[in-house]
Amino acid sequence: MISGLLLASVTVFGVVSVAILRQSLVTQAESTLYLANDTAIGQTLTAVDASGSVPTFDDVSLAVPSDGFFFVIQDGEVAMSAFFTRDYTYRPMTERELTHVRDGMAESGYTTMMDVADDGGYLVTASDVEAADGQELTIVSGVGLTDTETVVRTYALWLAVVGIAIAAFAAVFGWRWTRQQLDPLERVAEIADEVAATPLSSGEIAPQRRVPRDVRHLGSETDRVADALNRLLDHVELSLNARHRAEESMRRFIAEASHELRNPLASIRGYADFYAQPDAGADPLETQGVLQRIGSEASRMSALIDDLLLLARLDADPVVARDDVELSMIVAETASDARFAYPGHVWRIALPDEDVTVVGDEGAIRQMLLNLVANAGHHTPDGTSVTVSIETTSTSVEVVVEDDGPGIDPEALPTIFDRFTQAGSRSQTRGTTVGLGLAIVQALATASGYEVSVTSSSAGTRFGIRIPTSTA
Repeated sequence: MISGLLLASVTVFGVVSVAILRQSLVTQAESTLYLANDTAIGQTLTAVDASGSVPTFDDVSLAVPSDGFFFVIQDGEVAMSAFFTRDYTYRPMTERELTHVRDGMAESGYTTMMDVADDGGYLVTASDVEAADGQELTIVSGVGLTDTETVVRTYALWLAVVGIAIAAFAAVFGWRWTRQQLDPLERVAEIADEVAATPLSSGEIAPQRRVPRDVRHLGSETDRVADALNRLLDHVELSLNARHRAEESMRRFIAEASHELRNPLASIRGYADFYAQPDAGADPLETQGVLQRIGSEASRMSALIDDLLLLARLDADPVVARDDVELSMIVAETASDARFAYPGHVWRIALPDEDVTVVGDEGAIRQMLLNLVANAGHHTPDGTSVTVSIETTSTSVEVVVEDDGPGIDPEALPTIFDRFTQAGSRSQTRGTTVGLGLAIVQALATASGYEVSVTSSSAGTRFGIRIPTSTA
């Protein structure tokens, strides 16, 4: 394509330049012709005026230019002629040459271009003059165009050679350049085919190849295609791995939820099967205790289902209210309730002098704080000091629940907010827990636009809920 356009351009340039060169050389030949004709007229009239007759062949040798001729017509007949041929022979013109020129002049006019015998092209002109004695003469002069045609042909030949060479070079260069530009596209297609052959319907997606920098041309269309493919692969890989993690999380969630529900259901079913026997229920005190156990297991199962429903609702529609909330009052009430729920702990409250108001969902904030307080009370032994406080900065308000009990196992910290996670090394003095409390805190915080953090060491654990003041 490029070489074809270049060849066409060179061809057009060549045709135009050859035409301009030829016209320029012909114009120069015309100037030479008119000068030679004027000289011939002058010599002829001088001779006629001096002797009364047309000059002879020997008298006009200086009037004939190289590769030129002239002759004089008197009374319809050629009175004299002179021809200085291109091989530098000075001679009179032959009858055939004279006839050829006179016939051409009769057909084309007094200034024309013609071939004279076999000597090639000539530019010819004629002038009618009158001598002083009244003689009427016609002076015919001609100059050769052979040199002009030779120059034009030589120029055209060299132009053709150069044009063909340029076109050939352009074809080779264009082919190599095109291949160089297409090589990265072939790599892109190869990687795209490889990705297309990768099973993506399920399972974890292995890292896919990317288009490397060493095969790309920065700033080119190929580079943009490669960047777009790499970004697409990044997005697809992240999305598919997120889907895989979500599927794995859902499988674990279903398995763990089934396990947690199985225990209370098994207890209730066991007591029901026992009291279905004919001799069961004879002791009223025993019956009352069994009914209390059934009620306790049912309450546990109901609480688990409520937590699961809350998490499911937050997953499906994570939208919470945006109202002004008296944060100081919620912290004070929650800490006061914790004193009665966990009397073996030492509870402290640290609040700013002025009431703190934030924007959010009061129920969600209460639920998050209640879960953090319950986590501290449940997972630390009696005698542990727990401080519930509010810390303010210029950009946020942070609710902090901090205890000096046993720390959380460092290996458990990355998954502490996952569902059904048990905090490894912290003591559980009040039986097992389901492990949904902190997951609910994380879900409510995310839905509210808050940030939850945890730090832990052997000296204690600190949970924080950071609420941006820009939302107030």
